[in-house]
Amino acid sequence: MKRNIAVFIITLFIAGCTNKESNFTDAGTTKVSEEPAMNSPVSGSENESYQKNDEGGNKGTNGDDLKISGKGEITQKIPVQIIKNSNVQFQVKDVEVSHQKIAALLKQYNSYFGSDNKTTNSYQIENNMVIRVPSTVFEKLMDELMKESVYTNFKNISAEDVTAEFVDIEARLKTKKQVEQRYIALLRQSNKVADILEVENYLRVIREEIEAAEGRLKLLKDQVGYSTITLNAYQKLDYTPEPEIGFLSNLTEAFVRGWRSLVELVIGLVRLWPFVILFGAAIFFGIRKIRNRKK
Repeated sequence: MKRNIAVFIITLFIAGCTNKESNFTDAGTTKVSEEPAMNSPVSGSENESYQKNDEGGNKGTNGDDLKISGKGEITQKIPVQIIKNSNVQFQVKDVEVSHQKIAALLKQYNSYFGSDNKTTNSYQIENNMVIRVPSTVFEKLMDELMKESVYTNFKNISAEDVTAEFVDIEARLKTKKQVEQRYIALLRQSNKVADILEVENYLRVIREEIEAAEGRLKLLKDQVGYSTITLNAYQKLDYTPEPEIGFLSNLTEAFVRGWRSLVELVIGLVRLWPFVILFGAAIFFGIRKIRNRKK
């Protein structure tokens, strides 16, 4: 049985390599061979249908773009997966009013606050927001947000194309799930305890790899589906110095601190009572010994 398992694993490895080579001939496109049979020429109606599809933008059955090459192959374009992010800081007339408008815009565009924090100091009020917005309306919401600005410090927009990684993970995930099913089938055929434990160990490893790939794919889909806008909106204030603490307040605070220090000192001495006793006993017996010698 162990020999069968070893042969099975080698077969899976070779099949995985072959599948990988066939799946990644092009990270951006998938080719489907469309060669008509020798004795089955394309009829006039079918030819017309191909021409109509080509004139209408070469759309496939699933809505993806299709292109017919001269070799009789149909190239199916994979949807581009792009992660969009933005980092913006601008000044507003009134932070509270702008925040209300921004909250209304988020409802209008099916967006939400990832975080929403406000801070105030002597010279300005700041509102730090992390906004999650559907990527399909990212540009529209950005345009609406910029209308609140009276002065823009900076606006940075980034777009990361993760199509290749997306396709790679999906292909690997498909292959790993096929391997998992083969391990399950092999597990059902195993009779010996040693063989069952060995196959279960391989099954555990492949399951962990599948879960990791699914987690990464889920994260990519979330980042592609929802863009992130990090927004810092601030309002300038007339400088107002912080109130000074009076003499009585300082005196009261000093008394409280002094009392706390005294309590901490007493507590510290109490904690050291064993050492105090030992030190006192050493001094007592030392003085007594010196007196006895003098006598």
